[in-house]
Amino acid sequence: MQLRMPLLYVLLCLVLAGLIHIAAVLSLPSLAPKNAWARLVPLGPSNTMIQIPALAPAKEVMPMMAPDVRYAFCRFDLAEGPVRLKGAVPNDLWMIAFYTSEGENFYTVSGGDMKSALLDLVIAKADQPVAEAGVDAPEESDEVFVVKSPVEQGIAMIRAPLSGPSRAPSAEEALKATSCGPHT
Repeated sequence: MQLRMPLLYVLLCLVLAGLIHIAAVLSLPSLAPKNAWARLVPLGPSNTMIQIPALAPAKEVMPMMAPDVRYAFCRFDLAEGPVRLKGAVPNDLWMIAFYTSEGENFYTVSGGDMKSALLDLVIAKADQPVAEAGVDAPEESDEVFVVKSPVEQGIAMIRAPLSGPSRAPSAEEALKATSCGPHT
């Protein structure tokens, strides 16, 4: 009986340590002081497309960004209504990903999934009907993507991979021509 009691304590300590470990791992993202949202807020206002400069050592906006990709983002705020992203997608490798302010990805579309080289996306609240958002496809666009956002504020990140260093200027020009603003 004396040998079983210490074994029980050891097992209880292991279970307790496991629970503490799981709780710590799950709570770390919410405790991080410099998440993506906090890093992007100082770069510009919401509902505006902002191009991230080409990466240089020790001058990354966010960690783990690829040097052969050009980035632009829009911190959208749906408090005043839907937000529209417009621009051109020069090739099938481009990708647009939508994140909550906590960094959770809720929608992604690649250039290959678009029927047209013209980018036309409307971000609306999940509980807002498409008709209420006033979405109508312009004549020059085959289709308007409607992204239903589960949150009022988030990030739309455009990634433009380069197929070679000589493609950087054209990718940067295409990103500069992309707009993000209130849907009118």
